[in-house]
Amino acid sequence: MGQYWKLINIDRRQGLRLGAAKLGESLFWDDPNRIIWMLAMPRKPKPYQRSPERGHSKDTRDLGALNLPFDILLLIFQQFDYDNIVDAVYLALTNSFLRAIGQNHIYDVMFPFFCPWYLERVICVGDYLKGNDLPPDILKEDEKAELEGDLPHDDESGEHGARLYNANDTWFNDSAAQSFWREKFMNRNRKTPRMSRAERAEFDALAEPDFSWDGRPETEWILCNWTRAEYVRVSGVAALTDSPCKGPWTNKCLGLGHVLLTQICWSSDPSASMYYQGPITRGAWAGHYFAITTVDQLTEHPEFKAKKDWTDVTEKVTKQVLEIWRADWPEGLAKHLKPEDQPGVSDGTASHTEEEDVEDWKTT
Repeated sequence: MGQYWKLINIDRRQGLRLGAAKLGESLFWDDPNRIIWMLAMPRKPKPYQRSPERGHSKDTRDLGALNLPFDILLLIFQQFDYDNIVDAVYLALTNSFLRAIGQNHIYDVMFPFFCPWYLERVICVGDYLKGNDLPPDILKEDEKAELEGDLPHDDESGEHGARLYNANDTWFNDSAAQSFWREKFMNRNRKTPRMSRAERAEFDALAEPDFSWDGRPETEWILCNWTRAEYVRVSGVAALTDSPCKGPWTNKCLGLGHVLLTQICWSSDPSASMYYQGPITRGAWAGHYFAITTVDQLTEHPEFKAKKDWTDVTEKVTKQVLEIWRADWPEGLAKHLKPEDQPGVSDGTASHTEEEDVEDWKTT
């Protein structure tokens, strides 16, 4: 039958359901793009520029009753949580001073809805994993009793196999998390029909996460392995399919989420329902801490600055990804990267334990 795979957040004991349980059935479709949403930190709001030409006063007396010390205004915004965050947006829009103060708090409330697994340990575990065969140094001392080894045959949960494979206590609903945030603002036009186009643009700038990229190398989106202080640029991944970059996204069937999945799979058995014969089931990044952010954050964000010497491994990682796609899905590559004769598969043959699975997959 071949082995099944689970994408697991070790820190939260959560799983994320991909479209198929077999690695070769999920890797070459658009489903791994969901991982980007789980890890990508939206850009923080830039300092708000007040402009007299746009009717913005620079006189604090125009705050009226809210002409209060900065710390007090900050405390007022901190009283807004998810349940009443729309009110915080409207308050921020009433005055450019309040906008400058409130936008950071609105961002802080938004953050967990769009990157819930940011800077946490992620691994894709095969169910043929032996419980004493884990990636080195991925568990904390107080986690080993719970996550090392195999479950006893008479475990009350009814599960069997490696404890790590069964580590997820819950399945995370990523689409619901984003919907919870956006649904808060869906009725704003009905409730505020007199908002001008400029006001609606200001509203959206506060309420929507910013995943933009201005094209500069220093602000490019990157997949970060925080554990090893290594990163992969989205432009390098986009080059594999000759696709444009839209923030951290590129080709829907080969993006940063797909790249991560090729590096974090771990099992004691090499079967993967794929023609690729490399060590994909012994991923060098399995169980490490990950984030998707921009290059400038490596020197600006405290958690990244602490690692100091970051290494760009785009060329190394995309070379392996190219080998995988040439073996299993060459039609998804840029024309100049496809094998010259462009066979459906490479000259290698799939593992004998996987042949039927691969044939079924190729014909669906």
